[in-house]
Amino acid sequence: MERGVSMGTPIEADPLISSAGMSHRAVTERILALADQSGHKAAVIDAVDGTVTAWPRFGWTIRAAAHGLSRRGVAAGDTVGVFVQDAASFAVTVNAIRAAGATALPIRPDASVADVAARLNAGGVRLLITSAPVAGLAAEAADRSRVRQVFAFGEAAGTTPFRSLLAAGKHGADTGGTGTGGTGTGGTGTGGTGTGGTGTGSRPEGAAGLPTSLDSPAGLCHRDVVVAGPPCGDGSAYTWLLDLTLLTGATIVAAPVPLVAAAMRVYQGTAAIVPCGTAVPGLPPDRVFTVALPW
Repeated sequence: MERGVSMGTPIEADPLISSAGMSHRAVTERILALADQSGHKAAVIDAVDGTVTAWPRFGWTIRAAAHGLSRRGVAAGDTVGVFVQDAASFAVTVNAIRAAGATALPIRPDASVADVAARLNAGGVRLLITSAPVAGLAAEAADRSRVRQVFAFGEAAGTTPFRSLLAAGKHGADTGGTGTGGTGTGGTGTGGTGTGGTGTGSRPEGAAGLPTSLDSPAGLCHRDVVVAGPPCGDGSAYTWLLDLTLLTGATIVAAPVPLVAAAMRVYQGTAAIVPCGTAVPGLPPDRVFTVALPW
């Protein structure tokens, strides 16, 4: 199956985020600027435990983690592995890596030990960020690679808690020390589940079937609530879709595939990002963005 994103028919790109050639670092800088301007509207909601992260806290977490990564030796030109299970962790991790000046290497969470190790070795990865439920697999893959540091969301033997990066980077986040500009403030909150956003969506594609610019699919806007399944595909299309969602100021609801339908109902979802073949009742096809099978 061709990898990439399945959408509807083309529409005019949203000028807010249409930017052919925009670097990943520039995307994160714009997301952080938005975090400074969005009040306490929800940026990310965890559908499993109900945790709501407001935009200011989201921006602060990215900055703190980026500064913590820098203190751990991550620098421009480095590649950091991302082997996490949910959209919330993925969004924070990828943007923190970019803010530190490095490149994120996404690895799908259902990959085998051999596949993870192969990706880590191919990317020259020395630091890996994972989730507690797959941390054992991540540690085994790290042992087969050049990875020297493994951080995990949650508690997992043989890993360092991701929160330690936040503690190490707290001063840098409070003073804008990552070099991404602006400052972050703490606090979580509720709100921002609204509805809205209409239209059909598509985007220009590169030779690999992936987007070449940040053109807005399906007219996403700040009133949208996008239910996002776990990382999938080769990571490129999934990253692009989360970037688009955040750059419009919409709210991401992170949900495992079995909870996508329930999350749509509870949070009044207006669009969805899911693995190919996932059914999303109640949404027209042009509001369901499916990421095709991986490499």
